[in-house]
Amino acid sequence: MRSKTLLFIGIIFLVTGILLKKIIQVEAFGLILIIIGVTFKFLYIIIKVKSGEYKPGKEILFLTIGLLLFFSGIYLKNTNQTVIKPIYLIISGITLKIIFIIKFIQIVKSNKQVNS
Repeated sequence: MRSKTLLFIGIIFLVTGILLKKIIQVEAFGLILIIIGVTFKFLYIIIKVKSGEYKPGKEILFLTIGLLLFFSGIYLKNTNQTVIKPIYLIISGITLKIIFIIKFIQIVKSNKQVNS
């Protein structure tokens, strides 16, 4: 249960940071909360790997490429370029991250059923 607490705290920090950045325009504090949230979620995955409940496979590519697309889109939002609309990169990145989350949950659940 301790590891799930890390996941939920990470999600809360992440959502709070995004809301602060968008609604209240508190850029620095919002970014700090987002980084803390991502760190908690990363720790959750590391704990699952160390416990043997999750063995990273090809689905890690979804996460890696998703993060690269997402951060590229955020970076390009602040530049004046006409090659691609940054929102397409951001949405593609978020979609790949969601696919990773779904695959991650499926793998962890299947490993729990095998070990039970």
